[in-house]
Amino acid sequence: MLRVLLVISALVSAALAWALPMPVLYAVAAGLLVIAGVLVSVAMRRRHSDVPEVYSELPEQDDDDLASLGIIDIKPKSRSAAGPSASTPDEAGEEESSGDGTTADERANEAEAASGASSPAREPSAPGVMEPADPYRAEVAAAPVVGKARTRPPRARIMVAEASSSRGNEILVPALRSLRASVDAYTVCLLRQEEAPLRYHVEAMVSQNSYARSGGSFATADPLMAGHRTLVPIVYPRIGPNGFSKQKLGYYHEPINVRQVAMVPIASKKRPDVFILLVDTVHDGGLESAAVRVLLEQYGRLMAVLLDTAADGDLAEGGADHGKPRREIIADEMERSRSMGHDLSLALVLLNKAEDGGVPEEQLEDLEVRFEGRLREIALDARIERFGELTFGVFYHGERESVAAWAARIQEAFDEEEAPLDGGVSIGVVICGEQHGGPDSLRAHATAALQSAFETGECTIVE
Repeated sequence: MLRVLLVISALVSAALAWALPMPVLYAVAAGLLVIAGVLVSVAMRRRHSDVPEVYSELPEQDDDDLASLGIIDIKPKSRSAAGPSASTPDEAGEEESSGDGTTADERANEAEAASGASSPAREPSAPGVMEPADPYRAEVAAAPVVGKARTRPPRARIMVAEASSSRGNEILVPALRSLRASVDAYTVCLLRQEEAPLRYHVEAMVSQNSYARSGGSFATADPLMAGHRTLVPIVYPRIGPNGFSKQKLGYYHEPINVRQVAMVPIASKKRPDVFILLVDTVHDGGLESAAVRVLLEQYGRLMAVLLDTAADGDLAEGGADHGKPRREIIADEMERSRSMGHDLSLALVLLNKAEDGGVPEEQLEDLEVRFEGRLREIALDARIERFGELTFGVFYHGERESVAAWAARIQEAFDEEEAPLDGGVSIGVVICGEQHGGPDSLRAHATAALQSAFETGECTIVE
């Protein structure tokens, strides 16, 4: 009680010292706290010294009590702590016997048999090895050792995508790449608008996101832009609610957090199609400056000139190789692989739907566009050319050891496709070697591999 009063007095003194300008009361409060602390330590020491130490002696057992329990004689343990069957060298050949002529081990075995007749038999442990008392531990100890955990190598992800159709691959992509670097854009693409039905085809694209389409087309409910003057940039400063709808950005496979979008309508003088130069960014205010608008207009004019030039040279209708025999295309790729020291593989990919029941004529063109676009998304770093109706040739310059995995990846990807690309594909691959003296031999072997793949349903590779 005294300690509590001292603490309360110290608190009151401290409060008065704070309320009244009397510093002396702080000293009084400190002194009271010191006295209270001394009293607490003295009380705890006294309480600790008053604890009695109690000793108890074990009662002595008489020989008569031991005899009543069946214990006639007590001798020191002759076995070592290592195990019940290990004995000292002096007693290795001796067994202690009781009055009835049985040894101690025999009595122990009889007692164990009487008490555990229903328990499963255990094999005797080896000398010097302690047998575990817990059967679960014995089972765990006898279990095979699990091998080391193996870690899977991380998959490489493509963080920068550059793609285009076969038209103007060497012209459009560099121009879009320079525009992306000039305005610090996220994605720059050239789209071709199709009116009926409303659909946009990706002619060329440069993007920093791997979810950007590398070809093909996408549809939207509303046009990206309508009623705007040619070569006049339109900037949408806000994307999302009360702004430009993200649903229109169909050139991404998944929704991307884009902040601004700018578009430039392009009208080619020698083509009836409407093109759109589209730029987006993940930064706020990156496309609204006057300098960026002027730059977008100039790049729109450049794209119009490139499209007109391509139309004159038949580039816009199939690239520089349009109308070129497949034999010359194969010869060019063979010459390129030999001059650069790269391996060359030619894969013929056929959409099975073309042979299963045919495709209506009005759907054939759209299906080929979708098929080619999806093929470009899967077959990265490869040249793709049309070799027939719903049949494309893919030139792969990877190593010979990676051809099987590359072709299998293409086939597995199309196995999971839904309509209109359902039904899977047949793939026949030929690896160019010394036995292929010319393009005709290489194409003949690729055709034979494709025929075998269509009949067996499995990818066929010919070396």
